[in-house]
Amino acid sequence: MPIVLEYARRFAPWTAFAIFAVLLALAGPAACRKLNNAEARARLGEASARAASRNGEDAVATVGAAAHREQQSDALTRDNEKEIRDAHGADVRLDPAVRDAGLGGLCRRPAYRDLERCRMRRAASR
Repeated sequence: MPIVLEYARRFAPWTAFAIFAVLLALAGPAACRKLNNAEARARLGEASARAASRNGEDAVATVGAAAHREQQSDALTRDNEKEIRDAHGADVRLDPAVRDAGLGGLCRRPAYRDLERCRMRRAASR
């Protein structure tokens, strides 16, 4: 048995080195792939976060623009109503036929179709 121990002592470092080299050759590429996959996932996560942020900014801008348009529309409606009420002769009573013709013209427009007066006129005309 002393010969076996001699061989073991003599070749043990080389055997350990060979086993380490084989393990490194097998595990090295897998570790590199895992690292590359982790880096790719991190880049993808960052890109997704940037895209989500841009989408949020776009949504806020869209809602803000819609609110601004609605404010402008409301202001225009108030200005128009004031101008009509302040116009010369606005307090004079109209002939009911003229009033009905004017309301009928407005009620045929999509913007006015759903007003209470227009719904009542449609119901009365049926």
